[in-house]
Amino acid sequence: MTVSQHSGSGSVADLGSSPWDSQHSEHDYRVTDIEGRIPEQLRGVLYRIGPGRLDVAGHPVDHIFDGDGMISRVEFSDEGVRFRNRYVRTRSFDTGNRVGRPPRGFGTQRPGGALANVLRFPANMSNTNVLRHGDHLYSLWEGGRPYRLDPDTLETLGCESFGGALTRLGAFSAHPKTDPRTREVFNFGLDFFPRPMIRCYRISAASAFSEVRTFPIPRLAFVHDFALTERHLVFVIDPIVVRRPVPVILGLRPFDRALSYVPELGTTVVLVPRDGGEPVRIEHDALFHFHVNNAYEDGGDTVVDLVAHDSSAGWDGWNGHLHDYRGTPGPAFGGQLRRLRVTSRRGRVTEETLADAGCEFPQLDQRRATTAHRHSYVASASVTGGNPDSVATIDHETGAIRSFVVGDGNTVCEPLFAASSPTAAEGDGWLLTIEHQAEQRRSRVLVLPADRPDLGPVAAIGLRHHVPMTFHGAFEARAQGR
Repeated sequence: MTVSQHSGSGSVADLGSSPWDSQHSEHDYRVTDIEGRIPEQLRGVLYRIGPGRLDVAGHPVDHIFDGDGMISRVEFSDEGVRFRNRYVRTRSFDTGNRVGRPPRGFGTQRPGGALANVLRFPANMSNTNVLRHGDHLYSLWEGGRPYRLDPDTLETLGCESFGGALTRLGAFSAHPKTDPRTREVFNFGLDFFPRPMIRCYRISAASAFSEVRTFPIPRLAFVHDFALTERHLVFVIDPIVVRRPVPVILGLRPFDRALSYVPELGTTVVLVPRDGGEPVRIEHDALFHFHVNNAYEDGGDTVVDLVAHDSSAGWDGWNGHLHDYRGTPGPAFGGQLRRLRVTSRRGRVTEETLADAGCEFPQLDQRRATTAHRHSYVASASVTGGNPDSVATIDHETGAIRSFVVGDGNTVCEPLFAASSPTAAEGDGWLLTIEHQAEQRRSRVLVLPADRPDLGPVAAIGLRHHVPMTFHGAFEARAQGR
């Protein structure tokens, strides 16, 4: 199959009412349907990415992680708002077009039984996050190399190895961290041969790639995210570990079925010095989390904020909802924002709950990354076990939580912060999110006041079509007139 392209005043006739319906068309147009007013100070580009194609030639993928990556670009300029979306031209995307079926993914098997899947790794869908660094834009996936894209046209320029520095499987996590003061980017990748390892990387402000440190882990674990402070890379490694690999290797089961949550193993916190020094490990009671918000040094302690979930369902319970992504999200948006205080000199970790409200996809004013922050921004569900239908601002100084809830049946994605100016105080700006409007069968970009999202959007930018639920993204601020 091929992807159709639309520009000018074209529209899509066949749209779904679910945020998990595929968007098979690519668009490029000036947006004219705007309610309210775009703030004059809001200038820049919003990038969002997620699994845009969740079926290939009528064959649906079996897991939320396995859709082809589609990146959307919303530009705010003096001329107005422009939308563009493109699929990342990965090898699996091209193969899917040619053969008319999905590849083997994290939770999806190729048709043809064990012989069609034996010794095959999951395809790199490049669908999880984006990294904007220097003049480059990268689309990211969990277990392989990034793809380099043109930041304006979104054209796929090729798979990126950073001059051959990304060796072996080339794993480059989907959650790199940027130090806003040094402009360095840090990231990691998982290796499993000859033994489980975590490789830590640095990309300088001038885009020079280097390896910071490699350290072993006792078991191959699902490590999705990490944190960065002024002195450390911080890994909170939960006991979501590989325990059933043989049926997966033989092609009998998908990769996600190899994982188990084993709480008796506990969680290990690893502090890796940014200068490449010896890592410090501290054991802690078992946690169940996916995303980190921020981390910073506080005297001799390291503080880490993350979203922790109820682990009673275990990995199998959670993963069942990731397979049934068109049904109920289950506990996905019921996490608690918690703060871990790591006192390495005493080998101790303590926990504090920052907000009881269920949430996921935590964000902050990225100018405060690696240092103490006052505000956190989250997507949440107003009903326990429901879809994400609200955006909330959490004030850690006052304890106030202010939320905006979209209409019945609608959903939102991760909110990203855009400052009103480079020198504005923390939290002075807007939250940007994409709302899927179920009845209208299309999406709109919401611009919410970051300090008072409960007041509703100052602008709602109506698109001519829907954008499938995105995972993560980035906002690149630009000066007026650029």
